[in-house]
Amino acid sequence: MKKRAPWLVVLLALFALVLAPAAALAGPLSGGSFGSRQGFRSPGSGFSMPRSYGGGYGRGYGGPGFVFLPSWGWGGYGFGGFGFMGSLVVMAVAGLAIASVLRAVRRNREAAESMPDWDDDGAPEAMPGRAYLYKLQLAVGRSGRQVQDRLAEFAAQGDTASEAGLAALLQQTALELLRQKDAVRYASADARGPMSLTNAETAMNGVTLAERSRFQVERVRAADGRVNRSTAPAEEGKEALELIVVTVVVATRTPLASFKAIGSGEDLTALLSELGGVAPGGLLGLEVIWTPADPNDSMTETDVMTTYPELRSV
Repeated sequence: MKKRAPWLVVLLALFALVLAPAAALAGPLSGGSFGSRQGFRSPGSGFSMPRSYGGGYGRGYGGPGFVFLPSWGWGGYGFGGFGFMGSLVVMAVAGLAIASVLRAVRRNREAAESMPDWDDDGAPEAMPGRAYLYKLQLAVGRSGRQVQDRLAEFAAQGDTASEAGLAALLQQTALELLRQKDAVRYASADARGPMSLTNAETAMNGVTLAERSRFQVERVRAADGRVNRSTAPAEEGKEALELIVVTVVVATRTPLASFKAIGSGEDLTALLSELGGVAPGGLLGLEVIWTPADPNDSMTETDVMTTYPELRSV
């Protein structure tokens, strides 16, 4: 058996290489998406000058640019001509003390910024310069398959070049999903934040790319006021079209109170209603991805359970 073990490893490796392309071809081949990051690029999302504290330290800065040390009156008199070295010692000690204070202030500031503020009603409040990232994923059954055409229309006609246009697209998408809520079979909701604007945009890009990479042909892509369409011929799926997966990724300036794990239709209704009510000024970015996009493409329940293990039955 020991002599055959290497051959077994080789056979398993070849088996995996043969099955990998087939696995990649399983499930839907097509998809579509629209969205943009207009809120991250607006002047209000830039790094503004921080408010100052009583000690003269700027919020977001490691410390003041200049340090003025008082005169201690240490001259050469009474120290045997050691006045210059004595001043250096004093400056070094003072510098170490200031560095220690700055480190303590920075640690306290970072700890405070990592925790959300809470209002009198127990709801989290917005934190200046921070962002919140939300991902909603729904698997819509066959009775709601018209969502494919509606999302394609939003991509073709919607305004992805402004915050107001993105907010309108989010409202339209939430409304369409509310209309199809009885056809939703599986759902998942994920929330992150508060986080810095840079981290939020980076995380949003990563989530979006991961979702868009699940299909081979992006039938339509609308972003930043441009609409691109694929001219690749549509292929007929080898399996039935049982489900359409819709993913909504939203970055906001303020937290969403209703965004939590979906355990019932009521939870989904509350979540979609709050998403649809996000104001243009509170929206940093939006991405809506759906698959499959071609009407004759396939997506079975097994495909969904294999590709989207985080989805749970509603």
